[in-house]
Amino acid sequence: MSNRRAAIYTRVSTDSQTTQNQRLELESYCQRQGWSIVGVYDDSGISGTKSDRPGLNRLLKDASQGKMDVVLVWKIDRLARSVVHLLQVLQ
Repeated sequence: MSNRRAAIYTRVSTDSQTTQNQRLELESYCQRQGWSIVGVYDDSGISGTKSDRPGLNRLLKDASQGKMDVVLVWKIDRLARSVVHLLQVLQ
């Protein structure tokens, strides 16, 4: 479905890692779908076990304000590391 507004969320656990591969792959997916990217939310160097992350907090705030139609993550464990936290994010 085209004309969707997409948000991209990326995360790596350590400062020695990069989110570039996640971002590039998700941007390419959006381009193939014909979706516009309204924001990239990044939490580099922050453990997924922490529920309080600056990028995730901004993403959830913007989502609650209806700023995007879809949220893309490279892999579900980038968003949440436990089922409980994943359910909180989805709620």
